[in-house]
Amino acid sequence: MLFTKLHWKQWMFLAITLVMVVSLFTGCGEAEEEKPTILIADNQYQSIWIENAIAKYIIEKGYGYPTEELILDTPVLLLSLSNGEIHLCMEMWHQNYVEWWEEQTTAGNIEPLALILEGGPQFFMIPQWVHEEYNINTIDDMKDHWELFKDPEDPTKGAFINSKIGWKCTVINEIKLEAYGLTDYYNILTAGSAGAADAVLMGAQKKGDPVFGYYWAPTALMGMYDWYILEEPEYDEEVWAKVVAAVDDESLRPVDEACEYPSQPIPICIHRSLRDIAPDVVAMLDKMVIGLDRINKTAAWAEENQVGDEWDIAAIWFLREYDSLWKTWVTTDAYNKIKDALAKEE
Repeated sequence: MLFTKLHWKQWMFLAITLVMVVSLFTGCGEAEEEKPTILIADNQYQSIWIENAIAKYIIEKGYGYPTEELILDTPVLLLSLSNGEIHLCMEMWHQNYVEWWEEQTTAGNIEPLALILEGGPQFFMIPQWVHEEYNINTIDDMKDHWELFKDPEDPTKGAFINSKIGWKCTVINEIKLEAYGLTDYYNILTAGSAGAADAVLMGAQKKGDPVFGYYWAPTALMGMYDWYILEEPEYDEEVWAKVVAAVDDESLRPVDEACEYPSQPIPICIHRSLRDIAPDVVAMLDKMVIGLDRINKTAAWAEENQVGDEWDIAAIWFLREYDSLWKTWVTTDAYNKIKDALAKEE
């Protein structure tokens, strides 16, 4: 009798154990494998914040990869992207660092994907009304009107509002102003952040004051106010090469001539490792063409609706507004997942 009871208990124990083992393996089969985190460069300006937010939403909601943004200035970005410490840069302004671009693409360390913007204009500008009232047309005309743009800290010179510390274009602007002979007339005021430069330019427009500075597109600032882009000597490849060379070699400064920035299409850029880490995401990014006009409209919407630094809100607006566009970038499965996520947003 005791043998029978023990035999029965043993069978019950084996049955329960078997159920637990089957459940364990079934659960493991159903659990999704954890995906690697995709590291995205944050270059600290408006269009990149919008594009990063759009990309992050699609990658996370549609493809299931976690993402992380890393704030990087230009030198650190170039190093980090070339050695794989960052996977993705949504805007690669390669015309500002030609030698690095040629070296890294030739070596196969980095790879351009879709042309996210059809052009990346960079320029020197003044308010439109200043151009009209004082007949200022060219960069050379600025020598005769420096008193309109007086530096409040040094009224013996005008003020030029440069881009932020750490951007390569900030040094390029210095070199160009030297070549144009404008540093005899203007102090170069370099901002600690893109927001600080924006505040000065926007503040002057709001008050109706003259202001002279560097800017680029796409941006909300260009859509919100009327600006005049000063005429410069036409882009010349050899002249531009001299300007860029002087960025890294101060002994070449001042250069004897300069020209306008080249306006070239801006690609998304990845480190080669992303193809192994997330080939499905790379396939999506290789179709992700947004365009200047759509970024300008999204940036203007964000300003009008005061989203602050909550760029995910701007991304949600973009994805709802341009459904037929981004649908062509993603797989059917990803599209359905993203649409479900959007439906749950307030």
